[in-house]
Amino acid sequence: MPDDCKIPLCKSEWLQDVCIEFGRRFAARHPFLSFTADVSTCEHQGEQLERLTFWASTHYGTLVNLTLWDDHTLWIGVTLRAAENSSEYEVGFYPETDGLSSERIAEAFRDTVAVSTRLCYSESPEPTLRKLWSHTGEVQTKGSLNKPRKTQPRPQQSASQDS
Repeated sequence: MPDDCKIPLCKSEWLQDVCIEFGRRFAARHPFLSFTADVSTCEHQGEQLERLTFWASTHYGTLVNLTLWDDHTLWIGVTLRAAENSSEYEVGFYPETDGLSSERIAEAFRDTVAVSTRLCYSESPEPTLRKLWSHTGEVQTKGSLNKPRKTQPRPQQSASQDS
């Protein structure tokens, strides 16, 4: 089982609720290969914003990034890391946060990590991600999914070869 993860507490009440929910669900035990959390500040249009970021990786080479800002902006991104038979591919978007409770955000994050493994089979998780996050807007992608290799059928032996 993975080591305990420390989830820092935020100053913003909305981000605090998310920290507490993620701590309750994922700090001591989580189903991911790795799980980390970070709190920082950033400047956006002259305003200082508190930023809470979570990363979870899987045994299948996928990485999920969830970033939340105290202005109720949220980014969800899924990455398939480059490997021997695939190139790096990313899909992500800014879903609406209206009506998203901290419990719902934690559930959608967990489900996003599970869905991310579809990338390993050259299947885009975008339709499912849209449903999980109730997102109807723009989606950003980077890279391309490799088409699964078709196995070549074995040649049939003719009756003359059997003799």
